[in-house]
Parts: sequence; structure tokens; C-alpha cells
Amino acid sequence: MRVLKDEVLNQKIQLLEFCAAIELLSDGKRTCTGAVLRDLDNKRFIVVAAKTVILATGGIGRLHIQGFPTSNHYGATGDGLTMAYRMGAKLMHVDTFQYHPSGAVYPEQLIGALVTEGIRSEGGHLVNAKGERFINELDTRDVVSSSIIRECEEGRGIRTMSGRVGVWLDTPLLDVEHGPGTVQKHFPAMVTQFERFGIDISKDPVLIYPTLHYQNGGVKIDTNGESETKNLFVAGEASGGLHGRNRLMGNSLLDLMVFGKRSGNTAAARAATIFQGDLTLEHVARFRSEAKKHGVSSDVVSPMVLPSYARKEGERREERTERRKGLPS
Repeated sequence: MRVLKDEVLNQKIQLLEFCAAIELLSDGKRTCTGAVLRDLDNKRFIVVAAKTVILATGGIGRLHIQGFPTSNHYGATGDGLTMAYRMGAKLMHVDTFQYHPSGAVYPEQLIGALVTEGIRSEGGHLVNAKGERFINELDTRDVVSSSIIRECEEGRGIRTMSGRVGVWLDTPLLDVEHGPGTVQKHFPAMVTQFERFGIDISKDPVLIYPTLHYQNGGVKIDTNGESETKNLFVAGEASGGLHGRNRLMGNSLLDLMVFGKRSGNTAAARAATIFQGDLTLEHVARFRSEAKKHGVSSDVVSPMVLPSYARKEGERREERTERRKGLPS
């Protein structure tokens, strides 16, 4: 990312930092012509005219579907899907998400951080509270994730002091099987990550639970990354259809590299040959009119941009009550 940003700066390309896209613009004829941004520093709106637009807003993990923790960045609230849908682009497979089997459950500061699958590839075992292996660790992500959830739901998980539950990933086994220093040599970043909290993963296992990781669906695109809305391109996790309803690990590079390049090349070539269209929000008015006609309403602000993690006072009282219930008399 640093290399890419440096190249953008070296090419003298104007860069608007901390400016989130909150709506797309159209010419009133279902063709994308730009976007409205919100400067998060001074709260100003910025109108950007663009002959072609590429959405690369990432996933949806910060909506915490079904209450799962997530590995996604704080802006991953699915805003690209919202904007594209209001513009008239078709979505596909938006009900399918991928859960990474091994997200950290302890300590609390690492909730949602991924514990590399390389450890299972090296021979690390998944073990329940009874010390039993319960799954082939090299199975596909969906199978391993569901098996971990089943162990925990059926009471064979390990519960933390904060009430979270997970299973053990036997990291010390690697040093036993392959010789002392294996964990340190092969996974130094992970060793450092847990050392910050006084945990030596070459001696103590890691507590893990599936983490909301990847949105398989998204905006429907063609082979050049263009949506069904003209001049609106989508690349990365916000795009849909490349993986179907499931995805093998590592294949997200297809979304990023291959279709990122295709959409970039196509969008740049087209922008050089067309005129700038009108800038309107007619599609938003049309969307709201249709929603009202069908009795659809919501108090949720959309796009969300950044999620709120602040608890309401009622939730705090409920949590304090639950804690008191659990205290010994």
C-alpha cells in the first residue's frame, strides 16, 4: 500500500485523504458521472466529476453479521453495495459470507485478528476443551469454521473471562514435531503479536474462533469489471460473482489484481474518449420514491461510512445486571 501511495504522489495525482464517498452521481439516465465525498476532518461535502468511476470499498465485516467479530478494517460497512444498488446496478450472492476459521479470541485486544492458516498447514491441531481433535485441519474454510462453531455450541469450547468461547490451536506442537524454534522461525510476526500480551505461542496454545472475513457476493460485474450501470466499475471485495457462494483461500487476489487491472485499464481508456455527463442525484430520488411506494423505511443512516461501537446506556445497565447475576453470593 505504501508503494502504491508513493507512486500516486510521484505521478502528481491529486489525492483526497480521509474523504469517504457517500453517494454516486448520475446524468439522470443511469450512467455514473462522479461521486459526492465527505471530508471527515472538516465535515465538508466535495463533489467530484468523473467520466468513469471505480468502486473499491471492500467488504461488509464491520456490520458484524450474526454478531461475529471481523478481520475487516473499520470502514468495511458495505457502503459500495448501497451506493451501487441505488444507482441501479445489480447485486449478486450478497447473502454469502466467508468466515476465517482461526480468528483470535484471547486476549480481548486481538479479537478478530487472524491467526495464520499456515500453522494448520504446518501441522497445528485444533483441540476442544476435552483435549480432543475434532476436524481435519486442512479441510476447506467453511467446513473447519462450522466444525469449530459446532464444538462451541455443543459445550465443548473453552470460555474466556469476558464470556467469549473458542477452541485451542495447538501451536506448541510445531516445536515438538519439527524441532525447537520452528514457531519463531516460521511465524515471527505472530510470535511478536502475542508476546505484547505476555503469551509465548511456542509454549501456550492460542484460543481461536471463526471470524467474519470475506464477502463472497457484491456488485455484479462483467469481464472488464463494469457493473450494469454504465461507467461504474467495481474491483476487489465489493465486486460479486467471481467465486460463487464460496471461495478458496488466496483467491481474493483474483478480485484485487486481475479485475483491478482490467477495470482500471478499461475505465481509463473510456474516460479518454467520452465527454463529462451531468451531475445529478436523480437516481437517489427515484430510489426513495420506490422504497416509499413499497412501504420500505429505515432509520439507519446509509452509507454508514464508519460503524459506531459506543454502547447505549440501556445496554450498559443490562450488562452490569448480567455481571451481578454471575457473581457469587
